[in-house]
Amino acid sequence: MTEPQKPLPHVKPFVERKTRPPQKQAVDMRGMLSIATMLASLATLTMALGGGFKLVLDIFSDGLVNSMSDMPVKVAVLGFTFLFGWITGLISIRGFGNLFYPLIIRIYTWGCLGAVGILYIKIIQKLYVHTYDGLRFGMYLAILLGGLFALFFLHLLIEDHDLRPFAIPLLIISVIHLFVIVFHYVFAGETDGMFALADFTVFILMIVISGLMLMHIGIFSPMREAIGDLFEKKPEPENKSNGNGVS
Repeated sequence: MTEPQKPLPHVKPFVERKTRPPQKQAVDMRGMLSIATMLASLATLTMALGGGFKLVLDIFSDGLVNSMSDMPVKVAVLGFTFLFGWITGLISIRGFGNLFYPLIIRIYTWGCLGAVGILYIKIIQKLYVHTYDGLRFGMYLAILLGGLFALFFLHLLIEDHDLRPFAIPLLIISVIHLFVIVFHYVFAGETDGMFALADFTVFILMIVISGLMLMHIGIFSPMREAIGDLFEKKPEPENKSNGNGVS
């Protein structure tokens, strides 16, 4: 007798699966805002620093007295532009976590330090030849403090940024300034006390500022902490339980 044939295994019919169209990736709004604020900040900071350079050239030129009436307007415009660029840069770095912009800001801080050093050397030259009056001396102090002001605020844009390396070039130029003062009033025979007072005013100002930077005693810590608290992400509060004890 023949053996009964075994039933064939049940095979599911072939089903053709439809391929889904590739889904569009969601737009990274945070990244777009980070780039947009970075570009806005970079453009306005560059305009402000470039305008400050032009203003410095006007101050060192002979036409300073003729343009004094326009100086407050120019300073106000540059100050507002710098402040706008600084705020948008702070939002880009601290608010949206931009990791590339701090590298650019570091370059700008070193460039700003170089500009302050060149300004200091130029002022030493002007003080040596006595080609200034009270108005010009006040403007020399103003542009020197303005350059340091820009340097300090760029420093605050970056978390854990160290100012101590920036103090070393300023200290070196201050020591050179002291050598020039000694040579001018001891060896060259200059005896005008008013000019000596101007020299020592600039020297003491710069040596104190660079010394404070070098000691790193945390003068900017309160402002840095306030900025950190402003952009700190607070945890969401837990749902409070109702009267029945159900959360």
